[in-house]
Amino acid sequence: MASKGINIKVSKDKLVTALKEKLSEVCLNQSLYEKAVETHKTNWKDYEGAIKKIALKNLDLVTSVTKSRWQSDDTITVFEITVKVDNAKLPEEPTEPTPPYRGGRGNGRHYVSNDYDDIVADLTNAIRMLELSDEDVVSTATYASVSRYL
Repeated sequence: MASKGINIKVSKDKLVTALKEKLSEVCLNQSLYEKAVETHKTNWKDYEGAIKKIALKNLDLVTSVTKSRWQSDDTITVFEITVKVDNAKLPEEPTEPTPPYRGGRGNGRHYVSNDYDDIVADLTNAIRMLELSDEDVVSTATYASVSRYL
């Protein structure tokens, strides 16, 4: 049995409303992610500070000291100190947030970007084009091009 294409008519106003809601959701998710990244940076500094305190209070945990000169200036010498610490004494390591939108998938004509900037640009352009249209309904082809975001 041959498959038949689906032919639907979608109200332009309903589609614009749905795309605007999706655009708001995408922007909110990105904003929350950026806040989570800032929080993670702060938590990571606190984590590093806690480890430094453990190392400085327990100098007997130092297993090696390596001297290396990375700057051409002879007034600066860099030492790398290796400290062996029992995991039970370490604070919990902060978890890095996962970006909600990243990279792309597919290639060629099947390429679908999952990058935040590309998604916002696609949604914004689709909304603008639909708002400029005099038609009350949207064709199946037009709907198909933006349906992946809904």
